[in-house]
Amino acid sequence: MEGPFKPWKVLDKRRLLLAMMEELAGGAHVSFEGDLRGLTLLSIPGASEEPTAALKRNTLWPKQEFVVVPLEPFMAEKIIAAIGGTVPGAIIHIQIEKDGQLQFGAYDHFYPECICFGSAVKEDVIQSLISQNIMRPYTERRPRREIKR
Repeated sequence: MEGPFKPWKVLDKRRLLLAMMEELAGGAHVSFEGDLRGLTLLSIPGASEEPTAALKRNTLWPKQEFVVVPLEPFMAEKIIAAIGGTVPGAIIHIQIEKDGQLQFGAYDHFYPECICFGSAVKEDVIQSLISQNIMRPYTERRPRREIKR
């Protein structure tokens, strides 16, 4: 991953995950961590509960369920279906590696300061995600000033 994380406000988790899987598919893997009971990720051929060199557990305590799934072209929709068609709140962390390098991370339920993109995600892809209203740069809003009477 490059440099410091830039804060992003994710407006559509499903569409962001789908776009990243489609962009990075081929020689890649995606990992999910959280309460994965009821999801069918392990039914995908090649799925594993073992971390890899690039995809590691991010929650040490309490230990969460962890699944790594191969990410090849045309698998994104199958993976989305395996997690229920959306990004359920039970998934805490999602990572994608390509060619052994971490290229996307969405940690702590897509918390704005915990979204990162690697060098394989080109700037035009990021701009497209912004223009499609999937995400936007995050800026903290100052509290409204109280009106004194």
